[in-house]
Parts: sequence; C-alpha cells; structure tokens
Amino acid sequence: MKFIPSFFKIKTGRKYPVIVPSGTHPMERRLIERGVLDILFRLRKNGYESYLVGGCVRDILLGMTPKDFDIVTDAHPRQIKRLFSRCYLIGKRFRLAHVYISADRFIEVATFRAAAVSTVSHGKAFQNNNVFGTIEEDVMRRDFTINALYYNSADSSIVDYTGGLADINRKILRSIGDPAERFKEDPVRIIRAARFSARFGFRLSKKDYSAAVAGAELIKDANGNRLLEELYKILKCGASAGSIVKLHRFGVLKYWLPELDEKGVSIHIRERLGVIDRMRLAGEEVPVGVLITALFYDLFNDLTESSLINAGSHDVFMKAREIFAPVATRLHLPRKESDRVCNIVSRMSYFLDSNDRKRNSSFEQRFIKNEHFSDSLFFYQILSEVKEGYSAKVKYWKRLADSLKDDGARKNQTRDEKQKPSDRTEKTGRKIEADKNRPDKGEGGSENPAKKKNRSRKYRGRAGKKSSEIPSDPGKETGIE
Repeated sequence: MKFIPSFFKIKTGRKYPVIVPSGTHPMERRLIERGVLDILFRLRKNGYESYLVGGCVRDILLGMTPKDFDIVTDAHPRQIKRLFSRCYLIGKRFRLAHVYISADRFIEVATFRAAAVSTVSHGKAFQNNNVFGTIEEDVMRRDFTINALYYNSADSSIVDYTGGLADINRKILRSIGDPAERFKEDPVRIIRAARFSARFGFRLSKKDYSAAVAGAELIKDANGNRLLEELYKILKCGASAGSIVKLHRFGVLKYWLPELDEKGVSIHIRERLGVIDRMRLAGEEVPVGVLITALFYDLFNDLTESSLINAGSHDVFMKAREIFAPVATRLHLPRKESDRVCNIVSRMSYFLDSNDRKRNSSFEQRFIKNEHFSDSLFFYQILSEVKEGYSAKVKYWKRLADSLKDDGARKNQTRDEKQKPSDRTEKTGRKIEADKNRPDKGEGGSENPAKKKNRSRKYRGRAGKKSSEIPSDPGKETGIE
C-alpha cells in the first residue's frame, strides 16, 4: 500500500469542495479501463456531468488495483439508455444502468441521488431511493468520507466534499454526518466499517466506534440477503480474520453470527481465515463452499469423534446437515451452498488414516472422481496449513489425483487413435489403395456408374441363401468381391 503524499493534508475549517488538480494526485488515466473512459466521454459529449466515485477512486489513491468502476451522472436512467446500445436498466429501490463494455463485463452507471424520503409500510419504515438530485446531495447519501471522492475525467481532477482525502492521509474511517443516525438508517454500515477498517488498516473515529458499539443490536433488523452479501465480501476481501475480530469487538457478532461468539473468536477460526486471506491476497480463487466451511468448521467437532470416523459419508452428511440447517436458514444461505459445506465436512475423515478401515485403489478412484473431491481437498489443504502432519497427506492425494488424471488422458488418446480412419476396408481388410487401381473404378476409387448398374447381387431374398437365378449375361461379374 502506497503512502499518501502530504498534499492530501487538509486543514480544519477549510471550505469544501476541495479540488485537487491533475498531476498532484496518484489518480492517472492510464489506471482506468478504456471502456470506462469512453462512457465518461460520451456522457460529457451529450451535455451531462460524469464522475468516477467510490471504491475505485479510494483504491487507486491507496495504491491498490480497483476491482470495478462506478460512474455517477446527472443523466436520468432512460437518458443513459438512449446513449448506449448495450445498456440495461435494473433495480426497483433505485434504478441503475448497466452499460456493457465487453461481452461479459458491464459498468454500473447511477444517477445522482437526493435525500431519501421515508415511507411506512406494515409498521416498518422504508426509504424511497428513486429521488434524483445534484452531486452535492449525492455526497451526503454515501456512507464514509473515503468513499465520497469524485474523479472528474474532463480535467483529471479529484473533487472532495467531505474531507475524505485528509482521512485517507490520517488513516481514519469516518461516517458522513452523525454516525448514530447513519448506522440506524442502515445497520449494514457497521459491518462495512469493520471490513474497511481491517482491510485498509484504518481506525474508526471515536464517534463512529461508540455508535457502532451502541447500535450493534440493530443488525438484527437488517435485510438477510444484504447480510449474506456482506459475509461473502468479508470472506473474499483478504482481511476476513481481522474483520471478524472487529465485529466481535463491536458486539455485532453475537447478534449476527452467535455461533462464532460463544467463547470469543477462537484461535482456530482466526488461523483458518488467515490462510484464506493469504490465498486471496495472492490472487487465488477460493470456492464459496470452502469459505463457509472454514468459518463454521468448529460446529462439526462432534463429527470427528472416533465413533463416526468409520461411518459412511451419507450418515455423516445427514448429521452435518442437521447441525448446520439452523445456521443456513438464518443466513439465507442457498441450499446448494449449505449442502456443499456438509459434503466437505462428511469427507474429511477419508483424508485421515484409520486402522479400522483400509483403503484400496478402487475406493480411492471413486473418491477422487466424486464431484465434491476438489472442494474437500481444497479445505483439507487449508487445515494442513494450521495443523501438523497434514501436509504429507495433501501431497499424497494430489499426487494420486494427478496420476488418475494422466491415466485418463492416456486412455482418451488411445481411444482417439483407435477411432482414426484406417487405410483398409472394415470387412475384407484389403487396402483401399489397391481398389483405386481397379479398371472398374473411377477417379478417387469410386466405382464406374455403368459397371455398378450392371452388377448383380450375389445374395437375394432371405439372408444366407444364394439366389438360384442365373444372370442374363454370364460374362458379367456376379457377386461381391
């Protein structure tokens, strides 16, 4: 992570917005995808304001590679759609435009938002987010100052309305407005605060920390699907261990993930998540099922008892599902992912040596060919990083899997060679080249049409019986050679 230059230091009381001109900040056009610049240019060309905002600006200023780019503009969704042929409008709470810059990649373009209007339905307050506004109003809708920095591609300047540049320089995470009100408005922001703090090494401001601790119980009223999305983001951010620890300190964990908070965040959880964080920072993809298993693996400690090691995988799977079902239901975890977790857990005993059950080659081949083997081995590899004596077994299973894969490739190659066209006929075994030289064959070995028409068949009627019919011309060939 690069150090932010001293020009980002902004004195208290300075008027906003602060505009940092091109050449005096690390945000350069070469760091932005060409397709993104094209969208910004087309919006400006048609008389609309357009800015990059949010995580992409923040990450580039911190010396990190942005994962995606978000654009905001004063153009309304339908006006955006008219400018781009491959543009699709989505969302109900707030209409967004997805503008495709390649076959499978799109850029999210949003309209400036104004202050939300709260409405009450079924005793609960909801916010109407389909209220368009100006850039000044849009700033106040964002969560933290470091996420409210706007990059103007027209002159490559950065516009700061909230002091986000100074907070980046001082490594402080600060809410826009009153933290207590902002967390009450959207409790998920407390989880985001923990993730940003752990990922960037920032500390929360005193007001934000106090508000996060005081509002921890609000997380029970948050939308379940959004909470699951935040859980995925935590596990993939490269700082999952630190994020979970900070959530425990805020007091959020006991309301959101109480299974992890009964005796504090255990050392085993931190070690497993630490291994995943190192993988993610190295750019390695980790399957979602493996991520969830690493987080909740301690729930299945009873399934590792000796009485269950020799049980069938289906029996262990059913016991694992019984244990994990309440957690999966509360987290809104899809059935496919929860079953994947249980399948990984039920196969852990097969990686361990057992005196009561001897492995054989046929079992190992079936085990490796199972669709859950790769995820199970992946998780077992994570365990090998935190437990002694597992690494040799990981190498054994990897070597065995590679050897079976090589054997399969060789068999496929042999089968392909057998299926290649031969230079001999299928029935007689005579070479095709010899048939090409026959006088009754035309060019390319095909039979002369006149000869073919006059040839009589050797066998007629029922199979196996010769015809008693005598050819009209005995001089002509009668029969198959």
